[in-house]
Amino acid sequence: MKQDVDAVGIDLGTSRCCVAVNRKNGIATVALENTGERLLPSYVAYDEENTKCGQIVIDRLRYFSEATIFDSKRIIGKCIVNIDKMWPFKIVNINNQPTIILKTERGEIRQSATEVAAVLLKYMKAKAEEFQGKKLSKVVITVPAAFTEAQEAATKEAATLAGWKTVTLLPEPIAASFAYFIDRPIPNNSILLLFDLGGGTLDVCVFKIINNQIQIISKNGDSKLGGRDFDNILMDYFSNKLNLDYDISKLGHTWAYGCE
Repeated sequence: MKQDVDAVGIDLGTSRCCVAVNRKNGIATVALENTGERLLPSYVAYDEENTKCGQIVIDRLRYFSEATIFDSKRIIGKCIVNIDKMWPFKIVNINNQPTIILKTERGEIRQSATEVAAVLLKYMKAKAEEFQGKKLSKVVITVPAAFTEAQEAATKEAATLAGWKTVTLLPEPIAASFAYFIDRPIPNNSILLLFDLGGGTLDVCVFKIINNQIQIISKNGDSKLGGRDFDNILMDYFSNKLNLDYDISKLGHTWAYGCE
């Protein structure tokens, strides 16, 4: 909580991102959208030479779906990817790495999930620096408890590509516990069970408070249980209902960006 520490924390979420910084009056979240919104949808569009991020991409999705990427967190650092029916983009395996194929007026574009995450992180870095009025080089990025070493390494690589010099990864349930206890007393020797349900993952963590320090006893998670999966279940249900009750078997494209 020292004022002279340029602390920057980023929640690089499956469906939305958020950035917090250290200010004189405490922790503050950064406005990431031009409208002042603090939450940035994790969408990146490549339909123009300069990439775009956030709500503007969602608003234009119906026109540029094949040039848009979302859910990159579900692809990053993996060798094999389960294709989601809601993805408008294609994924092929190149050199044992899932590669996203986009179609634009400028031709075909190939991107890795690491490169997509780098675009989001670079955008948030610029917004945080604008908010703080100075250059920033150190960042803490939250990651799911179930992330593998390869996924963590890919996230760090994305941050480096985005211009961050020092990158520290923090398990998402631990970050959630910090947020919960920031304005509450922490009972010493307490054992807590924490659930962190996000747009793409469910993290579970058991930890103990010892002398005002968090000691992790166990952590685990499911990277295929989150808001996106609830969306898919609802889509399947209503699709089957429309087919059985009203003989409607073909639907237009529908995209949702998850719930948290």
